[in-house]
Amino acid sequence: MLFKYKTSDGLKLHRALPGQFLIPLVAAMTFLAAITIAGAYASQQLATRWSAGAASTIILQIPQPNDPPANSDSKNKDKTPVTQTKIQAIIALLSTSKELSSFHRLTDQEIDTLLAPWLHESIQSFALPIPAIIELHLNDDSNHLSKELKTAMQEIVPGIMIEQSNFWNQRLNALANSLQTSAFISLLIVISVAASVIALSTRTGLMQCRQTIEILHNLGASDGYIAFRFAKRSARLACIGGGIGSFFSIPLLLFLTYLSLPFSSDPNWQALANAGWLYFLTAMPLQLLVLFILLPICNYVIGWITTTFIVYFWLRHLT
Repeated sequence: MLFKYKTSDGLKLHRALPGQFLIPLVAAMTFLAAITIAGAYASQQLATRWSAGAASTIILQIPQPNDPPANSDSKNKDKTPVTQTKIQAIIALLSTSKELSSFHRLTDQEIDTLLAPWLHESIQSFALPIPAIIELHLNDDSNHLSKELKTAMQEIVPGIMIEQSNFWNQRLNALANSLQTSAFISLLIVISVAASVIALSTRTGLMQCRQTIEILHNLGASDGYIAFRFAKRSARLACIGGGIGSFFSIPLLLFLTYLSLPFSSDPNWQALANAGWLYFLTAMPLQLLVLFILLPICNYVIGWITTTFIVYFWLRHLT
């Protein structure tokens, strides 16, 4: 008897607004919203990581690195041969530059590793002249080489190639912005569909309770009372559906995190691939964990507002 008393009410909303239809639909919408927001967050993090890392890296290619530099005579005043090479002159110039935080000349093995996906064998086997490659890392307060340093390097090596990553950085940021815009539009669509589902369910419940509502109206029940009863029931079901959708989105997000390990900034990502799922759960960003808490609350608010509006609109046109 106590259980029956707790689960029944004058409007019989447990029959007018059954949860077996509304909860799964809202859970599906919440699942899609969680994946959409997580994708937008991941794209922004990737763009930020690129801007902080590869965007501040410059690659120099020096052809014939063992030849003498162009700005030196073949012999000095003492008629002794010049022993400094292009690569030595460039390294000496870079060592005195205050624009760089560090630089590194790639070894032959590193060049082979870099070209392995395209050549499938060592560059040494082709008997081709290999340019020297130097990787420059700029200071935090600089995002490009100064004109003076470029001119000085070109005077030493006229054919030097300077490749900066700002070109790709701008495009990656544009891609991240596009993905975020698409995610925002998708999220609006998901919210609209969820609100439409709640509105349709509420209207169906109102039609089933029409006779009861008319009797309550004649007895003096206010529109606010009826709207409150419907909104409370609908928002509760929407919150339950939101919690279920958030819960089932966690395994998929963990799996996507596992697939994105090669793009991680951690050099030991291959070792992390063998870690348990508990590690990925604890390593999940705090923003996404908060997202799983906020989504059910957002569903509750959407359900309450949508149901209240529909009930008031329906009661105004009740004849």
